[in-house]
Amino acid sequence: MLATASPHLQAAARRLSLAVPVNQGCSSVRLPRRRPGRYASVRAASASAAAPPAKEGAEDLGFQEMSSGTRRRYYMLGGKGGVGKTSCAASLAVRFANDGHPTLIVSTDPAHSLSDSFAQDLSGGTLVQVEGPDSPLFALEINPEKAREEFRTASQKNGGTGVKDFMDNMGLGVLAEQLGELKLGELLDTPPPGLDEAIAISKVMQFLEAQEYSMFSRIVFDTAPTGHTLRLLSLPDFLDASIGKILKLRSKIASATSAIKSVFGQEVQQQDAANKLEQLRERMLKVRELFRDTESTEFIIVTIPTVMAISESSRLHSSLQKESVPVRRLIVNQVLPPSTSDCKFCAIKRKDQTRALDMIRSDSELMGLNIIEAPLVDMEIRGVPALKFLGDIVWK
Repeated sequence: MLATASPHLQAAARRLSLAVPVNQGCSSVRLPRRRPGRYASVRAASASAAAPPAKEGAEDLGFQEMSSGTRRRYYMLGGKGGVGKTSCAASLAVRFANDGHPTLIVSTDPAHSLSDSFAQDLSGGTLVQVEGPDSPLFALEINPEKAREEFRTASQKNGGTGVKDFMDNMGLGVLAEQLGELKLGELLDTPPPGLDEAIAISKVMQFLEAQEYSMFSRIVFDTAPTGHTLRLLSLPDFLDASIGKILKLRSKIASATSAIKSVFGQEVQQQDAANKLEQLRERMLKVRELFRDTESTEFIIVTIPTVMAISESSRLHSSLQKESVPVRRLIVNQVLPPSTSDCKFCAIKRKDQTRALDMIRSDSELMGLNIIEAPLVDMEIRGVPALKFLGDIVWK
């Protein structure tokens, strides 16, 4: 069912070699230029001289450690908007696929850019195979705007029963049933706050349970900017608490009206509904455990060397720590590579970046993380060959 990439595309990807030449006038890493019919081949030997140190920190956490493990399957990349999360996530997915892992990359960012990053239409909210990597690589863009529109349309169908059908498809039908029984159906006329995150959570549930996703040995999440990500990670706790309150309320109501229900033969039906809620609660607990499982999940913070971005990354790490989400790596993207000669702009920019990097080394939240520096490149990272190029630099 899941076809692999064509031999031609596989061969093309293999022919692309790492290169990091340095522009003496204005520092940036040059990306190999593609010529018609083939990929540019350049010397890999120059990479070590031009690329900044790959990492510094308490642990030596290279790509081999990420690829060779059998238990750590989920990687979530997040951070401030505009720092290059999608490029880093996509390059990691390509790196995993080229290392032999059937891989899935999922975007939970409402402003999707996976299609732009891979130079391929990946929209539609369904699994789409990415063309080019050596092993199967599939992408999934969760489309919250489309889901909101479907939600509004569903609320008008069949006197409102369409809402339940919609939520059933998202794996959240039990919540619709309970709201209906509590006569709160009018709350479903408009999409509730946090629908984006609820949809993403339902997909995570599918990853845990559906046979369809069992073939993927690595799943990479390109998450939304910081605020959305924190809501996503905290939603299982919120729903767990909410379901717990509903179950307690139902228990009290059932106890008070037990005799009447028995007369009308509704006891079994009510108990079955409560059982479904309990099952949903158990699934949420599994998702929460997944986020916090240091052996199966890792959250990677992506930032850029500016004071504002570093400050937000520090706050993000603090919030993730409070949620008990495992974080070990920090990617500092768009770092100016070494140069023997700087223009005035580059000299000022390098001074600012050096100050930001010093902030990381002295920040109590970030200093213990494994730091990966990703260099600034001289063109847009777009398409599998470019992502492979970036991945070979970042994920060593």
